[in-house]
Amino acid sequence: MAKQLATEMAPPFNLVAHYMIAGAFFYIVTSFVLPFYADELGGYFVSSTIASLSHLYLLGFVMMIIFGAMYQLVPVILEIPLFSKDFAYIQFYLYVAGLSVMAYAFAHEKMLFLLPYGSLLVYISMLIFTINIFLTYRNIEEWSISAKYIFASNIFLFIAVTFGLIAALNLYYGFLETDVLRIVSAHMAGVLIGYVMMTIMGVSLILIPMFSLSHGFNEKPIERGFYFITVGLLLYMAGALKEVFWIEAVGVAGMLISLGLFAYQMWLIFTTRIRKQNDFWAKNMIASFIFFIASIVVFILSYLFDWTSLGMFGGYLFFFGFLATIIIGHIYKILPFLVWYQRFSPLVGKQKVPMLNDMVVEKVADWQFWITLAGTVVSAVGILFASSALFIAGTVVMALSAFLVLYNIYFTLTYGK
Repeated sequence: MAKQLATEMAPPFNLVAHYMIAGAFFYIVTSFVLPFYADELGGYFVSSTIASLSHLYLLGFVMMIIFGAMYQLVPVILEIPLFSKDFAYIQFYLYVAGLSVMAYAFAHEKMLFLLPYGSLLVYISMLIFTINIFLTYRNIEEWSISAKYIFASNIFLFIAVTFGLIAALNLYYGFLETDVLRIVSAHMAGVLIGYVMMTIMGVSLILIPMFSLSHGFNEKPIERGFYFITVGLLLYMAGALKEVFWIEAVGVAGMLISLGLFAYQMWLIFTTRIRKQNDFWAKNMIASFIFFIASIVVFILSYLFDWTSLGMFGGYLFFFGFLATIIIGHIYKILPFLVWYQRFSPLVGKQKVPMLNDMVVEKVADWQFWITLAGTVVSAVGILFASSALFIAGTVVMALSAFLVLYNIYFTLTYGK
């Protein structure tokens, strides 16, 4: 059962809103430029143009939303105040500036000289974030499994962005004699599995039971998954850097077991939920885990048969299927609560206040879900069969649905004003 959240520990809403609004902006930008990447379908997935898109989407949308959510959730979940709100604002502006420069440098070969500067700004901003979280943990009293996931994820974030900075500097200065793709591999695993997935796994154990009203489920799968993913990721990164295949393979196996345990944990939570109706949030959660399982199966096949194009397909399902749906679904729950708590909670008992569902246009959210789902499936099929026409058609549809997400965010932020 989800514990009561200590909402009095929450930072100012203005701080979280910075990250949420910026994340929505980068989501729109990514959705707009995605159709122009049709020519990259048959290319190598570590190209500079793909790096530009992936950083724009992962750092601009996914991690921007996660950072904002962490600044809100870490204090209320752990029942301790954030160490520094000023650090969080400084991080935001450095992060936006660095990401913009870095994505532009990746996308334009003549501007590659800007890459070290953008990468350094992003690195410093993430260093500020991890220090802020680590110092916040100083006063923690209860090390729940969610607290362990969040803490470990920030350690991996620091390691991963350090590898990323080294790879970015080497791309311009060329000072490494070793295979830089090994460092890139460790960097990607550290960010995607070590930070993004471990954060999602830790926070999901709090948010999904709370929103679905689930009780009495067994938490053992996700507790065991913590050790599998931590050890597995460390082994994979060590194997990748040292080019020792069997260590890398054991690490992959450990991570896959952990992700399987996470999927099973989410199944246990959904089977014990009291709120049975499939509203726009539930639909996004169900779709996200279908995409999640599909991407894992595809990744396994790609890894076993060394099939690059299949890896592109799996990556697309993970990025634009799983991550997009689970984040958008939670934006529709978290953002209304934050606005309600800041704007309407002082009025409780004095006048009529809105319900949280009143602060989202449900029909727009429902239409957005189905349109996004259709666009994602069509564009993914385009990648699988190297069809530029299908990819462009699907991604154009996804771009249109992104504006529906933006509309609902605007509706929530301005509700009651």
